[in-house]
Amino acid sequence: MRLALLGCATLFTALAACSSDPTSETASDAQTPPTSGRVAIEKWISDGSYKTWACEPAIHVSRSPSPHGYNRICSNDLIANAATGTAAWPKGAAAVKELYASATATAPIGYAVYLKTDADSAGGSNWYWYERVPLDSDAPHDANGVVADGKGGAGTPKSICVGCHVAAGADSAHTPTVGGRDQVYTPVP
Repeated sequence: MRLALLGCATLFTALAACSSDPTSETASDAQTPPTSGRVAIEKWISDGSYKTWACEPAIHVSRSPSPHGYNRICSNDLIANAATGTAAWPKGAAAVKELYASATATAPIGYAVYLKTDADSAGGSNWYWYERVPLDSDAPHDANGVVADGKGGAGTPKSICVGCHVAAGADSAHTPTVGGRDQVYTPVP
């Protein structure tokens, strides 16, 4: 009986290890947002390490074609150091867009976060997208205000986030900032 239990425990552990997908989550640190969902990313945002990134100096009205109202963007080192380049962003490129109610607001009312999870963007599928807005926002969202939370291959990350960001850098109308390309409209140097 004891041997059978040991065998079952070993089999269960092996099956659990086989079923986990180490590529489905990205380890987070000061330069890398987590991709494991709302609770983890909201904690990472509240920790504020992204505020040490290259950030726009002030809140401003969104640049066309953005629907994000008033905002301020912060880019991690991978974007900031290649902001004026032309190559696709490397794996790990990330940005946080703080969303504000007005240009004079003192605290964000929401956030949009994106992280490239693979060297190949795959048309936006290999980017992680997260956006949270106020509960009274006109943007479609869940009971927590979450518009998108996941990789860009399906659901609202694909239809809303990638649906817009896929055009970044495609032409002058979709390049509001020098260096815009590969899902990123506004790289902050």
